[in-house]
Amino acid sequence: MKQSVSLLRRLFTVLTAIIVLAVLLLIFQFTDVAFSVWGRLQELSVGFLWVYCVGVVFIAALGMILIYKIWTLGRARSPQSLTKKQRSLAEIQQRLQKAQAQGIDTTDIEYELAQLQADTPNVFLEIAFFGKISTGKSSLIQTLLPQANIEISIIGGTTATIDRYHYQTANGVHLTLLDMPGTHQAETLAQLDETVLQAARKAHIVCYVLDQDMTASDWESITQLHHFHKPMIVVLNKINRYSEQEQMQLKNRIQSRLPKDTPLVLTASAYPQHVKFMRQDGSEECIERVGGGDVQALLHAITDLEKQRGYLVNSQRQAIMALADDALNMRIGQQRKKKGEALVKSYARKAMLGGVAAVGPGTDVIIQGYLGMEMVKSLCKLYDVPAKHIDLQTLIESATGKVRTQMTVLLALAGNVCKAFPGIGTVIGGASHALAYGLIFESLGNAVVQTLDQHAEAFNDQNIIKHFEEQLQHDLEKRAVSLLKSTFNDKTEY
Repeated sequence: MKQSVSLLRRLFTVLTAIIVLAVLLLIFQFTDVAFSVWGRLQELSVGFLWVYCVGVVFIAALGMILIYKIWTLGRARSPQSLTKKQRSLAEIQQRLQKAQAQGIDTTDIEYELAQLQADTPNVFLEIAFFGKISTGKSSLIQTLLPQANIEISIIGGTTATIDRYHYQTANGVHLTLLDMPGTHQAETLAQLDETVLQAARKAHIVCYVLDQDMTASDWESITQLHHFHKPMIVVLNKINRYSEQEQMQLKNRIQSRLPKDTPLVLTASAYPQHVKFMRQDGSEECIERVGGGDVQALLHAITDLEKQRGYLVNSQRQAIMALADDALNMRIGQQRKKKGEALVKSYARKAMLGGVAAVGPGTDVIIQGYLGMEMVKSLCKLYDVPAKHIDLQTLIESATGKVRTQMTVLLALAGNVCKAFPGIGTVIGGASHALAYGLIFESLGNAVVQTLDQHAEAFNDQNIIKHFEEQLQHDLEKRAVSLLKSTFNDKTEY
């Protein structure tokens, strides 16, 4: 053992000495050449010396640029360059005009944005109340605003309603309390209707009402509301059911689990009281009245936040613009997906017709063929994403491996499908090969569309290959029949 260690030590010592000598030799060689060139340049004129130096610097810079271009050719860009940012009102309106030119209905989005430009500002402070139905959310609102005017707002496209209570406090603060529906039907906020959540995002302040210690579903809902990036108040209601010691214990436990800087206030909503009256004839009458209640802590918290009205109004403005931008993205995405699927089917049919003339089923059409590259470029152009955002080299190599492993199965399936169409095998000898080409193109195109439909950060060659592999296994027989029918019926879908 000691001899082996000693031998290795000697070997590494010799190698180190050789490397050091080689480096020194290179330094001496470069030094000799440099001094030789410098000596000759001294004999030349100053003008020629400047021209020579500029030429050397130019060639060196050009070489570095070429090396960088070659090294980065076909490589994916960093996802940070695709990170979504908040668009301005002018940018959203410009996108609206482009969407309208493409035939997309944006009437409701235009209406929302028009409210931001209205001459009369919204003087009401909107507060959205969330909470399970058993927490006394509605009775808490009635305690806050006993003289409120109730307006029922039906959410378009759903059966849910949002109760709006308009009220002006004694110190002149205009309030609109939104009693949000659905929390009694869902375990968590995430299961609520998306339109209800959008209404909450538009509110100035969000309140979440509890009547006991925080549960797991309460914590999830509060966390999601906190992600709206707007002031939030957590309310522990029905404190009249607890002793002072229990109230302090609950308050400490709940506060420790809340996001930082989220206030927790204790309230007791009004509750029904049964009162007996004695009539003149001696009979008794029992009536129910709403009494009690202590909401001063909540009113103080709301009043404190109202002092930040400028910030709250700006926050609501940003939320409305973000919602409008999201809605526009969704509609543009739906149209792009429809057009993208039509493009994929078109290129798949072209690949089938081109594959009829092929002698064998090779994979050159997918990897190097003109149609394959044009399809990817067309889809990227449709989604306004440069094709250089994907690593073409890795994509091609990975797609090659997937196609090679699946080609036997694809040919067998294509042959069976072609048998169901009498006469195809005799009229067109390469029908099964052509159909296999079509399925490959359709699978690759669907994979690109599926990846582009996701967030921009997800658009990379790894995700395309992942979806491509899934497509090569997905409902092939049904797709093959549909593709064969559409090809020979010569349908144009885009």
